[in-house]
Amino acid sequence: MMPRRTRRTGLTLMEVLVASALLGIALVPAFDMVTRGMVLARDVEVRSRAVFLAEREMETALAAAGQNFSASLTKQSQDLGDGYLTIVTETVSGLTKTVAVQVGFDADRNGTLSSGEVLATFATVVADTTTPGTL
Repeated sequence: MMPRRTRRTGLTLMEVLVASALLGIALVPAFDMVTRGMVLARDVEVRSRAVFLAEREMETALAAAGQNFSASLTKQSQDLGDGYLTIVTETVSGLTKTVAVQVGFDADRNGTLSSGEVLATFATVVADTTTPGTL
């Protein structure tokens, strides 16, 4: 009489290892995409915040120029909080003033906004409405 073979169910160790390796290979690109998506989302958040802060600084500068045209609007690397800095420059030409606002994230934390850190730049021209007969 021949010995009876029993049938075993389940997976061998080799099958489990191969399946695990294939799963790992398939998941690496997925994790890479998630990581890149998170980095891009953070970049969009930082840039959007810089645009918002630049708009706010421009409105503040325009309000100040409207109240006292001859007052200086210039700011150098002023802290706006959360690592954001602003630079406001002005160029006076007769009865007009060109105002430029730059906002960026101080990535190197040195308290100075370098050209590579600028994320948003707005510029406009303001006329002196306080001098009689100018308009």
